[in-house]
Amino acid sequence: MRRVQWLCLLVLVVTLSACDRHKIYEEVYDFEAAVWNMDTIPEFEFKIDDNQPKRILLNVRNSIDFKSQNLYLTYYLLNEQGTEIKSELINIQLFDPITGKPSGKGNSIFQHEVEILPAYTFPKTGTYKIKVAQYMREANLEEVPSVGIRVEEASN
Repeated sequence: MRRVQWLCLLVLVVTLSACDRHKIYEEVYDFEAAVWNMDTIPEFEFKIDDNQPKRILLNVRNSIDFKSQNLYLTYYLLNEQGTEIKSELINIQLFDPITGKPSGKGNSIFQHEVEILPAYTFPKTGTYKIKVAQYMREANLEEVPSVGIRVEEASN
């Protein structure tokens, strides 16, 4: 009986660890009172140890009460010296423009995972930063609990 329990535990541990085997870095910035002020620019610092391509994802969470159908963000990729090596303005559709149905995963809070760099090869190993700024008309975006970055090995 004990042997079966240990085997079940081992299978569970292996299964759970396999789910994130490609993850290198993941971090979330939580906004106070779910309000993203335009002067708040979350910064995510991570280390790259090899020259293999990386997949970089942006994660945004919004509530069902968010007032716009989309969200404009700009990300900035910086090297160790703080020099910008890549940036892009992106438009994330949070709600269907015709039906108003929320996109993303969730019920009252929806998570959107957006691939911003599908197979990016960093110029060299070292520490990098990604900054994320909101570019909406309102200075304070209400109903946005968090934003985050995920860096993982790109699939071959």
